Amino acid sequence: MLKSSCRVSLCRIASLLAFASFVLAHSWVEYGLRIAPNGTMIGERGFPRGYKPRSDPGFSDQVPQNILPVKGQSAYSGQEILNKYKFEANPPHPMLQAAPGDYVAIVHLENGHVSLPLNQPNKPRNRGTIFFYGTSQPKDEERLFDVHLRWNKDGSGGDKRGVLLGTRHYDDGQCFQPNADAIAKERASKFSSDGAKISQELPCQSDIKLPDNLKPGSVYTVYWYWDWPDLNANKINMDKTKDGSYPWAGSFMRGDTVSNGWTMDMISKNESYSSVIDIKIVGTQAQGVSIKSDAKQQYVVKQDIYSKAIEEQMKSNFQVPVGDSGSSNSNNAAGSMPPSSAAGAVAPVSVSGAASLPVPLSSAPPPALSAPTSLLCSGVVTVTQTQMVPPTTIFQTIYRTLDPGAQPTQPPADGVTVTVTSHVHASSTRGPARRLVNSKNRRSGWIGA
Repeated sequence: MLKSSCRVSLCRIASLLAFASFVLAHSWVEYGLRIAPNGTMIGERGFPRGYKPRSDPGFSDQVPQNILPVKGQSAYSGQEILNKYKFEANPPHPMLQAAPGDYVAIVHLENGHVSLPLNQPNKPRNRGTIFFYGTSQPKDEERLFDVHLRWNKDGSGGDKRGVLLGTRHYDDGQCFQPNADAIAKERASKFSSDGAKISQELPCQSDIKLPDNLKPGSVYTVYWYWDWPDLNANKINMDKTKDGSYPWAGSFMRGDTVSNGWTMDMISKNESYSSVIDIKIVGTQAQGVSIKSDAKQQYVVKQDIYSKAIEEQMKSNFQVPVGDSGSSNSNNAAGSMPPSSAAGAVAPVSVSGAASLPVPLSSAPPPALSAPTSLLCSGVVTVTQTQMVPPTTIFQTIYRTLDPGAQPTQPPADGVTVTVTSHVHASSTRGPARRLVNSKNRRSGWIGA
């Protein structure tokens, strides 16, 4: 009987320690990836400032974590700094590379905040809102109060050095960490046809379109800011927080006009986190390949969940309304560089070396994949080809030589049908055009024309 009792006690202690680790493990940007028009994450991972691999002996949560306000502090001081680490032109781990107008996936781990919600019951139902701010003119020390809900979509807010790029729910609707609770099991089952496994963590992603007017050769800094307060359930409608509808404590401390009838007593405890990722801007036609395209037309639904962007996020940069901090030009999918920046009031940071496209990842998840090339010129003919692939296949990009006048072939009678729209240049004088076709093996990279 004593042995049995001890065994039960040990199990309970182990469970409590596991739950404690989830509560203590917060979040930050893990890495970023470029997104092709078909929704596939491609190229080499780019890492945030201060990145240290988890496999390094010196790694702990305190290395990447930047909690605001300082732990134990009851209120914002107004002096909180978004960037824990200063900019490095040649960091030890590579920056993300992307072109103006590209979509990028900025990835974080949920660490139990999504799949184990009962551990922190008074948190927003969307598990907090992530705000993305972009600038080509970062400061050595970027104050939270100078940026958050000051910079807006069109770059006319605050000191006009940057823009509000987008807003995302911390819970992207599909991410989970491996555990035995219901949410993780449900999601692993829901996305199993796309390769999800309960034994393999599916990271959370925020897919954001970069401004079209970024300068190749410059570095674009993105501030990731996750607002994660404890809320007073007696004062606020918790169901509405599923849409990110809750106040930011700093607005009251800063003296902002606060809409929606929100009051400070709706917040029981301030808590937020920040992370910074610098993006090296490369030319749109680097290595003869452009990934600028209409994502709505080319997105491929059936592909590996561990390297697939979220289609809904590629339609708009904004999931959570930003009210008065939003731009008057609210129809834009992403903000542009502020006019002062575009005019060169302050020169953007540059990185030495020729711009080039990322190369494939060497390990998964997620692997580097390829996507159709966009031929943005006159004389383009759109050809839709239906190709049969076995039910268990995942995607690779291959080339076929096709005479511009040729007709698509008929598919065989069995298998899974995947329809891909590609472009063929009809007026080229340099030989037959090359067509991209999605087929087997997801571990291929971007292949230039």
